[in-house]
Amino acid sequence: MTRRLGTISLNPKGNESPYSSYFLKTMFGIGQFPKNGLHVVGDAQTFNDLAPEYTEGNSVSGAQKKLFMSLVYGVLVPVKKDGQYIVKPAPDEFPHLPENEHCIMQLAKAVGFDVALNALVPFENGELAYVTKRFDIHKSGQRLFIEDAASLCLVAPVNKGSDALSYEHTLNTLFTVSGQNRGVTLNGFLQVLFAYIVGNNDLHLKNLSLFRQPNSHSHLMTNFTPLYDVLSVAPYPKYYDGDLTLCLLHSEVDADFSEAYNQYGYYTGHDFLVFGQRIGLSRHATQSLIKKLCTTVERTYKYIIDASQCPDDMKSIITLHIADRLDRLSRPYLLKP
Repeated sequence: MTRRLGTISLNPKGNESPYSSYFLKTMFGIGQFPKNGLHVVGDAQTFNDLAPEYTEGNSVSGAQKKLFMSLVYGVLVPVKKDGQYIVKPAPDEFPHLPENEHCIMQLAKAVGFDVALNALVPFENGELAYVTKRFDIHKSGQRLFIEDAASLCLVAPVNKGSDALSYEHTLNTLFTVSGQNRGVTLNGFLQVLFAYIVGNNDLHLKNLSLFRQPNSHSHLMTNFTPLYDVLSVAPYPKYYDGDLTLCLLHSEVDADFSEAYNQYGYYTGHDFLVFGQRIGLSRHATQSLIKKLCTTVERTYKYIIDASQCPDDMKSIITLHIADRLDRLSRPYLLKP
């Protein structure tokens, strides 16, 4: 029997599709796996050469070069506008980043997050690219109105990860611009906690986005977009210079940390309990959220990482990192916040 990790076959044989029929339909809009397979045109070097030509006006940023692409007879090819897919190869300084990101996105989905459709698709030489299907374009052609937290918090993009910013202040601001939608608070809290667990210290303001429908007559945002850009930076120690991009609590901007942090030297469940209460959640609700996410991650992460296409050393690093962060979060609360 073929084993599957979600929608992807772990051991496809011969001409067998590595994807389920349902996934082929929802992700790629096709009823069966193409005879010549699915792939991204060219290779990573060709991709990098094309990027400047095709990214003009698309505001695509970050260490990973990205291109909008469309699927033409089983081949993902670059387009200058209206591409349904965002394709990202591995940058030289982040080897196997597509496999990393795909793995963490499967974990995010498994523990209950709403995630964008995504897949690993090879270039013509077999090197893998991470492919995300855009969620902002409706079948009618209308687009969701999406605004990132940098814009909503009136922070210049260049300061998206400034030490003067905190998740506490950010989520309180997003709560306000959503018309005091408590769902935004809950979603944001879980995103920050998940980032801490998996080692995603790239959760800056440009990677937090809210949306509203194109036909909305309100200026208020609805909720967070699906997750689309989540990975573990733990395998890249040169870039892992802290557990979180922003300060967790706003008091930390002035170097005022919790008593638990001062004793342990790192964030524990106590800090996230304080964080939850400072963004308007009750103590009981915050404890429940922490326990539920940690329990669900504990139950699923080893299988998902082991079944991923990450190289063995990367699997080991991510597995050990998550185990350590779950252990930190289980430390006893020293003081009642």
